[in-house]
Amino acid sequence: MKKHQTAALLAALASAALLTACAGSPPAPVPPSPSAGASAKWFTEPRVLEEAEGYTSSEYYLLNEETQRHIYCLETRPAGVKEGDKVPAVVYVHGQSGYAANFSAIYTRLAEDNIAAFSFECCGGNKSGAKSEGSKLFPANYTSRMTDLETVLAKVKTLDYVDTDHIFLFGESYGGVVSSLTAIEHNEIPGVILLSTGISDAMMEHEADDPTYLADHDYDDPLEAIKGYEGDVICFNGQQDFAHDAGENQIAAYNQRETGTAVFYSLEDSDHSFSALSDEGKEFLIVTMRDFILDRS
Repeated sequence: MKKHQTAALLAALASAALLTACAGSPPAPVPPSPSAGASAKWFTEPRVLEEAEGYTSSEYYLLNEETQRHIYCLETRPAGVKEGDKVPAVVYVHGQSGYAANFSAIYTRLAEDNIAAFSFECCGGNKSGAKSEGSKLFPANYTSRMTDLETVLAKVKTLDYVDTDHIFLFGESYGGVVSSLTAIEHNEIPGVILLSTGISDAMMEHEADDPTYLADHDYDDPLEAIKGYEGDVICFNGQQDFAHDAGENQIAAYNQRETGTAVFYSLEDSDHSFSALSDEGKEFLIVTMRDFILDRS
Protein backbone atom coordinates (compact mmCIF):
# COMPACT_ATOMS: atom_id res chain seq x y z
CA MET A 1 0.00 0.00 0.00
CA LYS A 2 1.34 3.48 -0.92
CA LYS A 3 2.03 6.09 1.76
CA HIS A 4 -0.81 8.41 0.69
CA GLN A 5 -3.28 5.48 0.75
CA THR A 6 -2.11 4.47 4.21
CA ALA A 7 -2.52 8.03 5.46
CA ALA A 8 -6.03 8.25 4.01
CA LEU A 9 -7.04 4.94 5.68
CA LEU A 10 -5.73 6.08 9.05
CA ALA A 11 -7.60 9.36 8.74
CA ALA A 12 -10.83 7.52 7.95
CA LEU A 13 -10.44 5.22 10.94
CA ALA A 14 -9.75 8.18 13.25
CA SER A 15 -12.82 9.98 11.95
CA ALA A 16 -15.00 6.92 12.56
CA ALA A 17 -13.67 6.58 16.10
CA LEU A 18 -14.41 10.23 16.78
CA LEU A 19 -18.01 9.87 15.54
CA THR A 20 -18.55 6.81 17.71
CA ALA A 21 -17.22 8.60 20.76
CA CYS A 22 -19.48 11.61 20.13
CA ALA A 23 -22.55 9.46 19.56
CA GLY A 24 -21.86 7.42 22.70
CA SER A 25 -21.23 3.70 22.65
CA PRO A 26 -23.82 1.30 24.12
CA PRO A 27 -23.28 0.73 27.85
CA ALA A 28 -21.68 -2.54 28.86
CA PRO A 29 -24.03 -5.05 30.53
CA VAL A 30 -24.13 -4.59 34.34
CA PRO A 31 -24.13 -7.82 36.30
CA PRO A 32 -26.85 -8.09 38.98
CA SER A 33 -25.74 -7.02 42.42
CA PRO A 34 -25.44 -9.75 45.05
CA SER A 35 -28.32 -8.19 47.02
CA ALA A 36 -30.74 -8.23 44.07
CA GLY A 37 -31.53 -11.92 44.40
CA ALA A 38 -31.80 -11.68 48.19
CA SER A 39 -34.31 -8.82 48.10
CA ALA A 40 -36.37 -10.54 45.41
CA LYS A 41 -36.77 -13.52 47.75
CA TRP A 42 -38.65 -11.43 50.30
CA PHE A 43 -41.54 -10.41 48.05
CA THR A 44 -43.97 -7.94 49.59
CA GLU A 45 -46.70 -7.98 46.95
CA PRO A 46 -49.31 -10.67 47.71
CA ARG A 47 -49.16 -13.83 45.61
CA VAL A 48 -52.30 -15.92 45.37
CA LEU A 49 -51.83 -19.46 46.69
CA GLU A 50 -55.37 -20.74 46.40
CA GLU A 51 -58.65 -19.38 45.11
CA ALA A 52 -61.50 -21.48 46.44
CA GLU A 53 -65.26 -21.03 46.53
CA GLY A 54 -65.27 -19.49 50.00
CA TYR A 55 -61.90 -17.74 50.25
CA THR A 56 -58.67 -16.61 48.62
CA SER A 57 -55.36 -17.27 50.35
CA SER A 58 -52.27 -15.20 49.56
CA GLU A 59 -48.67 -15.11 50.74
CA TYR A 60 -46.17 -12.29 51.18
CA TYR A 61 -43.33 -11.08 53.40
CA LEU A 62 -43.15 -8.25 55.92
CA LEU A 63 -40.00 -6.68 57.32
CA ASN A 64 -39.73 -6.53 61.09
CA GLU A 65 -38.12 -3.10 61.44
CA GLU A 66 -36.84 -3.83 64.94
CA THR A 67 -35.04 -7.10 64.21
CA GLN A 68 -34.51 -6.46 60.47
CA ARG A 69 -35.77 -9.98 59.69
CA HIS A 70 -38.38 -10.92 57.09
CA ILE A 71 -41.61 -12.60 58.19
CA TYR A 72 -43.52 -15.03 55.97
CA CYS A 73 -47.28 -14.32 56.11
CA LEU A 74 -50.51 -15.93 54.93
CA GLU A 75 -53.74 -14.00 54.43
CA THR A 76 -57.10 -15.76 54.08
CA ARG A 77 -59.69 -13.38 52.69
CA PRO A 78 -63.34 -14.49 52.69
CA ALA A 79 -64.92 -14.64 49.24
CA GLY A 80 -68.00 -12.91 50.61
CA VAL A 81 -66.18 -9.61 51.15
CA LYS A 82 -67.56 -6.98 48.79
CA GLU A 83 -66.20 -3.54 47.99
CA GLY A 84 -66.68 -1.28 50.98
CA ASP A 85 -67.19 -4.17 53.43
CA LYS A 86 -65.37 -4.27 56.75
CA VAL A 87 -65.00 -7.69 58.36
CA PRO A 88 -63.50 -8.93 61.63
CA ALA A 89 -60.11 -10.61 61.53
CA VAL A 90 -58.07 -12.99 63.64
CA VAL A 91 -54.27 -13.18 63.79
CA TYR A 92 -52.85 -16.60 64.65
CA VAL A 93 -49.51 -17.14 66.44
CA HIS A 94 -48.05 -20.65 66.30
CA GLY A 95 -46.21 -22.52 69.04
CA GLN A 96 -42.49 -22.92 69.67
CA SER A 97 -42.08 -24.78 66.37
CA GLY A 98 -44.72 -24.10 63.75
CA TYR A 99 -45.72 -22.79 60.37
CA ALA A 100 -48.06 -20.17 58.94
CA ALA A 101 -50.28 -22.84 57.40
CA ASN A 102 -50.76 -24.81 60.65
CA PHE A 103 -54.43 -23.93 61.03
CA SER A 104 -55.60 -23.56 57.44
CA ALA A 105 -58.57 -25.82 58.28
CA ILE A 106 -59.70 -23.25 60.87
CA TYR A 107 -59.06 -20.23 58.65
CA THR A 108 -61.23 -21.63 55.87
CA ARG A 109 -64.04 -22.42 58.30
CA LEU A 110 -63.97 -18.87 59.65
CA ALA A 111 -64.09 -17.51 56.10
CA GLU A 112 -67.57 -19.06 55.74
CA ASP A 113 -68.74 -16.47 58.30
CA ASN A 114 -66.82 -13.58 56.71
CA ILE A 115 -64.00 -13.63 59.23
CA ALA A 116 -60.58 -12.91 57.74
CA ALA A 117 -57.56 -14.80 59.06
CA PHE A 118 -53.88 -13.90 59.15
CA SER A 119 -51.02 -16.14 60.16
CA PHE A 120 -47.27 -15.92 60.01
CA GLU A 121 -44.14 -17.89 60.69
CA CYS A 122 -42.19 -16.43 63.58
CA CYS A 123 -38.58 -15.64 62.73
CA GLY A 124 -36.64 -18.44 64.38
CA GLY A 125 -39.92 -20.30 64.84
CA ASN A 126 -38.64 -23.53 63.28
CA LYS A 127 -35.41 -24.91 61.90
CA SER A 128 -36.56 -27.17 59.07
CA GLY A 129 -38.51 -25.89 56.09
CA ALA A 130 -38.46 -22.35 57.49
CA LYS A 131 -39.85 -19.63 55.23
CA SER A 132 -39.19 -16.71 57.55
CA GLU A 133 -35.71 -15.34 58.08
CA GLY A 134 -33.72 -16.59 61.06
CA SER A 135 -34.02 -20.39 61.13
CA LYS A 136 -30.61 -20.59 62.85
CA LEU A 137 -32.10 -18.67 65.76
CA PHE A 138 -34.54 -21.48 66.66
CA PRO A 139 -36.14 -21.52 69.14
CA ALA A 140 -36.53 -17.74 69.13
CA ASN A 141 -37.60 -16.19 72.42
CA TYR A 142 -41.17 -15.02 72.94
CA THR A 143 -39.98 -11.40 73.18
CA SER A 144 -38.65 -11.32 69.62
CA ARG A 145 -41.78 -13.13 68.45
CA MET A 146 -43.81 -10.34 70.02
CA THR A 147 -42.12 -7.90 67.64
CA ASP A 148 -43.06 -10.17 64.73
CA LEU A 149 -46.68 -10.10 65.89
CA GLU A 150 -46.57 -6.30 66.20
CA THR A 151 -45.34 -6.12 62.60
CA VAL A 152 -48.20 -8.29 61.36
CA LEU A 153 -50.79 -6.39 63.40
CA ALA A 154 -49.62 -3.12 61.88
CA LYS A 155 -50.06 -4.59 58.40
CA VAL A 156 -53.53 -5.98 59.09
CA LYS A 157 -54.67 -2.55 60.27
CA THR A 158 -53.82 -1.05 56.86
CA LEU A 159 -56.11 -3.37 54.87
CA ASP A 160 -59.26 -1.61 53.66
CA TYR A 161 -61.54 -4.62 54.12
CA VAL A 162 -60.58 -5.30 57.75
CA ASP A 163 -62.65 -3.84 60.59
CA THR A 164 -59.77 -2.49 62.65
CA ASP A 165 -61.97 -2.28 65.76
CA HIS A 166 -62.44 -6.04 65.63
CA ILE A 167 -59.05 -7.68 65.24
CA PHE A 168 -58.59 -10.70 67.52
CA LEU A 169 -55.48 -12.63 68.60
CA PHE A 170 -55.28 -16.43 68.60
CA GLY A 171 -52.22 -18.02 70.19
CA GLU A 172 -51.37 -21.70 70.51
CA SER A 173 -48.88 -23.02 73.10
CA TYR A 174 -45.80 -20.72 73.08
CA GLY A 175 -47.80 -18.48 70.74
CA GLY A 176 -50.30 -18.09 73.56
CA VAL A 177 -47.62 -16.47 75.68
CA VAL A 178 -46.71 -14.19 72.75
CA SER A 179 -50.36 -13.21 72.24
CA SER A 180 -51.08 -12.68 75.95
CA LEU A 181 -48.12 -10.38 76.49
CA THR A 182 -48.62 -8.46 73.24
CA ALA A 183 -52.27 -7.81 74.10
CA ILE A 184 -51.23 -5.83 77.19
CA GLU A 185 -50.39 -2.86 74.96
CA HIS A 186 -53.41 -3.32 72.69
CA ASN A 187 -56.66 -2.66 74.50
CA GLU A 188 -58.23 -1.86 71.13
CA ILE A 189 -58.26 -5.64 70.60
CA PRO A 190 -61.63 -6.91 71.86
CA GLY A 191 -60.64 -10.52 72.47
CA VAL A 192 -57.82 -13.04 72.81
CA ILE A 193 -58.20 -16.76 72.10
CA LEU A 194 -55.73 -19.16 73.70
CA LEU A 195 -55.09 -22.84 73.05
CA SER A 196 -52.84 -25.33 74.85
CA THR A 197 -51.07 -22.64 76.79
CA GLY A 198 -50.56 -20.93 80.12
CA ILE A 199 -47.97 -18.54 81.48
CA SER A 200 -45.57 -20.50 83.67
CA ASP A 201 -41.88 -20.66 84.56
CA ALA A 202 -41.44 -23.45 82.01
CA MET A 203 -42.93 -21.34 79.23
CA MET A 204 -41.00 -18.20 80.17
CA GLU A 205 -37.49 -19.57 80.76
CA HIS A 206 -34.64 -18.61 78.43
CA GLU A 207 -30.86 -18.76 78.21
CA ALA A 208 -28.99 -15.73 79.55
CA ASP A 209 -27.09 -15.32 76.27
CA ASP A 210 -30.08 -15.86 73.96
CA PRO A 211 -29.64 -13.29 71.14
CA THR A 212 -33.39 -13.31 70.50
CA TYR A 213 -34.28 -12.29 74.05
CA LEU A 214 -35.34 -8.63 74.03
CA ALA A 215 -35.51 -7.44 77.62
CA ASP A 216 -37.43 -4.29 76.71
CA HIS A 217 -40.43 -6.45 75.76
CA ASP A 218 -40.43 -8.63 78.86
CA TYR A 219 -42.25 -8.34 82.20
CA ASP A 220 -40.94 -9.07 85.69
CA ASP A 221 -44.31 -10.50 86.74
CA PRO A 222 -46.19 -11.57 83.59
CA LEU A 223 -49.24 -12.95 85.43
CA GLU A 224 -49.67 -9.55 87.04
CA ALA A 225 -48.87 -7.67 83.82
CA ILE A 226 -51.54 -9.43 81.75
CA LYS A 227 -54.18 -7.86 83.98
CA GLY A 228 -53.49 -4.68 82.06
CA TYR A 229 -55.38 -6.15 79.10
CA GLU A 230 -59.04 -5.12 79.35
CA GLY A 231 -60.59 -7.31 76.64
CA ASP A 232 -62.21 -10.73 76.84
CA VAL A 233 -60.23 -13.98 76.90
CA ILE A 234 -61.07 -17.63 76.29
CA CYS A 235 -58.64 -20.52 76.76
CA PHE A 236 -58.94 -24.14 75.58
CA ASN A 237 -56.65 -26.74 77.17
CA GLY A 238 -56.83 -30.51 76.92
CA GLN A 239 -57.21 -32.35 80.22
CA GLN A 240 -54.06 -34.35 79.42
CA ASP A 241 -52.12 -31.23 78.38
CA PHE A 242 -49.01 -30.41 80.46
CA ALA A 243 -50.12 -26.74 80.21
CA HIS A 244 -53.63 -27.45 81.52
CA ASP A 245 -53.19 -26.06 85.04
CA ALA A 246 -51.06 -23.11 83.92
CA GLY A 247 -53.84 -22.09 81.54
CA GLU A 248 -56.40 -22.34 84.31
CA ASN A 249 -54.18 -20.18 86.56
CA GLN A 250 -53.81 -17.59 83.81
CA ILE A 251 -57.58 -17.32 83.38
CA ALA A 252 -57.91 -16.94 87.16
CA ALA A 253 -55.49 -14.00 86.95
CA TYR A 254 -57.58 -12.37 84.21
CA ASN A 255 -60.68 -12.76 86.35
CA GLN A 256 -59.10 -10.56 89.03
CA ARG A 257 -59.50 -7.57 86.69
CA GLU A 258 -62.29 -5.05 86.96
CA THR A 259 -62.97 -5.18 83.20
CA GLY A 260 -63.19 -7.98 80.66
CA THR A 261 -64.32 -11.59 80.97
CA ALA A 262 -62.20 -14.75 80.96
CA VAL A 263 -63.39 -18.34 80.48
CA PHE A 264 -61.40 -21.58 80.71
CA TYR A 265 -62.48 -24.67 78.76
CA SER A 266 -61.07 -28.03 79.89
CA LEU A 267 -61.37 -30.45 76.96
CA GLU A 268 -61.83 -34.17 77.60
CA ASP A 269 -59.70 -36.80 75.86
CA SER A 270 -57.37 -34.08 74.56
CA ASP A 271 -53.66 -33.32 74.89
CA HIS A 272 -51.32 -30.53 73.81
CA SER A 273 -52.02 -28.62 70.55
CA PHE A 274 -54.94 -28.61 68.13
CA SER A 275 -53.85 -31.85 66.46
CA ALA A 276 -54.01 -33.63 69.84
CA LEU A 277 -57.59 -32.56 70.60
CA SER A 278 -60.40 -35.06 70.22
CA ASP A 279 -62.63 -34.60 67.16
CA GLU A 280 -65.30 -33.21 69.46
CA GLY A 281 -62.77 -30.86 71.02
CA LYS A 282 -61.66 -29.53 67.63
CA GLU A 283 -65.21 -28.82 66.56
CA PHE A 284 -66.04 -27.22 69.90
CA LEU A 285 -63.02 -24.93 69.63
CA ILE A 286 -63.84 -23.78 66.08
CA VAL A 287 -67.52 -23.10 66.79
CA THR A 288 -66.84 -21.39 70.14
CA MET A 289 -64.06 -19.31 68.63
CA ARG A 290 -66.29 -18.24 65.73
CA ASP A 291 -69.11 -17.24 68.07
CA PHE A 292 -66.67 -15.40 70.36
CA ILE A 293 -65.52 -13.27 67.41
CA LEU A 294 -68.97 -12.65 65.91
CA ASP A 295 -70.56 -11.77 69.27
CA ARG A 296 -67.99 -8.99 69.68
CA SER A 297 -68.09 -7.68 66.10
